[in-house]
Amino acid sequence: MRSAGELVRERGVHGTGLRQIVAHADGPRGSLQRYFPGGKTQLITEAINLAAAEVWDDTESGLVEAANLTDAIDAIFAPWRQLLVDSNFTLGCPIAATVEDASGDDQLRQEARALLAQMQDSVRDALIRFGVPKSTADDDASVLVAALEGALILSRADGSTQPLDTMQRFLTTSLTQSATAGA
Repeated sequence: MRSAGELVRERGVHGTGLRQIVAHADGPRGSLQRYFPGGKTQLITEAINLAAAEVWDDTESGLVEAANLTDAIDAIFAPWRQLLVDSNFTLGCPIAATVEDASGDDQLRQEARALLAQMQDSVRDALIRFGVPKSTADDDASVLVAALEGALILSRADGSTQPLDTMQRFLTTSLTQSATAGA
């Protein structure tokens, strides 16, 4: 599953074949049929859940430890920044990669939608916790997640965290103003 998740993050769902996953994992091809009877859809679904959980666990830990809105936004961006740097800008968000390539696979699309909704809900709850008005928190969380995903794509393309850093600064300023105005 880790190999599938990594390859999807690098190449997308359509750019990742079962043979490539087996070769990357250095495993026997028969193990796919045994452990993933649902084929590529099942494997990719489980892989994106695992990959998203790994990053989101770091995010959730940071959100719990956050003392203010700036810390919370940093907790959301920091694991993605680390992923970009550690992978030399080859890995992106597994959810975005799945959405981009899952046009013909409703199960993958539904799974990606559920993961994004979970992410947005956590962000919304953190924003409310730090003073963003409930009346705008859903929209603000949606904007933050969309901006994060876009910044990840730009950072991968640029080979730099600068787009991610710029978006984090912008959102920190904007959301802090919103929280202050709502107080």
